[in-house]
Amino acid sequence: MISEAEIRRLAGQWSTDPMIVDLDYVLGCFLSQWYQDEKALKLRFKGGTCLRKCYFPNYRFSEDLDFTAEAHFSKKTLESMLARTAQRLQDIFGLDFSVRPLKVEVVNDEYGLESFQARLYYRGAIGWRGSVRAIRLDISRGEYLGLPAVNKEIIHPYGDRDLLSGINIPCYSLEEMLAEKLRALSGQRHFAIARDLFDIHQLISNAGVSLNSVKPFLARKFKAKGITLGEHNLEELLVRRNEFERDWKRSLTHLIPTTEQVSFEAAWETSVNAVQAITKNP
Repeated sequence: MISEAEIRRLAGQWSTDPMIVDLDYVLGCFLSQWYQDEKALKLRFKGGTCLRKCYFPNYRFSEDLDFTAEAHFSKKTLESMLARTAQRLQDIFGLDFSVRPLKVEVVNDEYGLESFQARLYYRGAIGWRGSVRAIRLDISRGEYLGLPAVNKEIIHPYGDRDLLSGINIPCYSLEEMLAEKLRALSGQRHFAIARDLFDIHQLISNAGVSLNSVKPFLARKFKAKGITLGEHNLEELLVRRNEFERDWKRSLTHLIPTTEQVSFEAAWETSVNAVQAITKNP
């Protein structure tokens, strides 16, 4: 495990809370050992943490791990996988996962649509005196995948990066990621989540992902979650602008490194234009 001094030095460099950097470090360590388990290769990594840990080194920080399961998993199987991962993390990195029993909860147990939420509790480099923290995992199966997985190495900008060298993990393609973010913005979520705006803006404006590349499978993506693709998606989005702006200030600003600053207005405009494009010309 790296030192508390390194965590605090990097937090100052990135103008970020040291506890966020501590979690970012632990997430990278976790991924390196999670995917040592052969069963985990059927869990495709996605979401904001995937973008930061596998695609863009200066991306916004993220606080949980999201996966789409490509095979059946049981609660017992996931508990065993997490226990084995925790032991490897302790042996290799010296991280303490014995502070509280791990937890796996079944969100949906219908075969083919299984979903789980898991928590693995730990104390990191600066957590010995503070409260117990948790790695949060969300695992779902009822998803349509329009493109193959992309194998990516883990981005780990810390002093022990050599311990993660050469480890490849199955990730969503950027196109698949954009498709799910557009769906989330178009009615899937009950609450306004500003991270979706940020990610859509970055994927389109900075990563250069084309809307045309997601259109061939977008309707099936929406259908997988019971959402229809049409002009009503844009209408429902526009009336929630204030909700998104509040969430941006409350839940996102502190997760964006100084090198990646994006205004709410820019992200909102990109996202609205994208939803308008896919709903008027699906």
